[in-house]
Amino acid sequence: MFKTKGIMAAVGISALLVLGVAFGNGEAATTPTSASVEQPASTGAPASSQTVAQAPATVPSTTGEAAVEPRQVLASSSGFSGSVPVAALAQGGSSDAGIWVTGLGTITLEPDLVLLNIGVETMADTVAIARGDAAEAMAAIVNAVKARGLEDTDIQTVSFNIWPRYEYPEVLVDGSRTRKQTLVGYTVSNTASIKVRDIDAVGEIIDDVTAAGGDSTRINGINFTIEDTSGYMEQLREDAVNDAIAMAEQFADLTGVIVGGLVFISETGGGSLAVQNFGADDRFMIARAESVSTSISGGELELKLGVQAVFGIVQ
Repeated sequence: MFKTKGIMAAVGISALLVLGVAFGNGEAATTPTSASVEQPASTGAPASSQTVAQAPATVPSTTGEAAVEPRQVLASSSGFSGSVPVAALAQGGSSDAGIWVTGLGTITLEPDLVLLNIGVETMADTVAIARGDAAEAMAAIVNAVKARGLEDTDIQTVSFNIWPRYEYPEVLVDGSRTRKQTLVGYTVSNTASIKVRDIDAVGEIIDDVTAAGGDSTRINGINFTIEDTSGYMEQLREDAVNDAIAMAEQFADLTGVIVGGLVFISETGGGSLAVQNFGADDRFMIARAESVSTSISGGELELKLGVQAVFGIVQ
């Protein structure tokens, strides 16, 4: 009996060994999900680090159909040399793609409003006297412009300043010559902006202002402008858009593409006005004794509006 049991145990062990060999020589039950690619030896240039995500081999499914093997995706740290990443292709394109143009609408007009910057400047030994002289001169100027039909709403104070005046005479201190700061008086400046709608009367108003303010009068600048530009905005926008479309079509003809649909449009400039500003000039410092009337010419102004537009491209 013991002999029979020994024979059966030996047969069982042999069977286990046979099964082990069969599994070792057959196909693996599982397939690795990734494989690393060995990089070549360095040749002096930095090798790009690449990793290949390997999909499993065709594996029978529970339904009896073979699963579809996915494509490999190559990711490279060295940029787009070699294979192009599938993710980059899936993005389709850049947000900057298209034809970018800026259209401009322009209207030439004659000014209907003058902004005249006037003022007075007085000097005296004390603040009170200087301020009083400036107030008297400015009141005379305001009365003069109101006599020309200007209203209180057409006159706006721009600045009012008081500052001390110093001189620096040489004095002898302990046998050495030096300069000493010495207060010699005060200066008062008062400026205002007035609106003149009668362009032809601007020269005469300047004469009236200088006569009223005397030697204290200051004419600091003159601007020609358009008081209300809202009535021109529709035409400006139409002209600007047409200009942008024409420009986009020209770019398309030059580059062999077709203009696509409008992607983006934005107004720029908002109807900005190119104002003629003559600024402060000695020719406006008119002496009261002059008998010749001041000549002022308004000329022409350009009212501008821009639009930025982006159109698609049809290959």
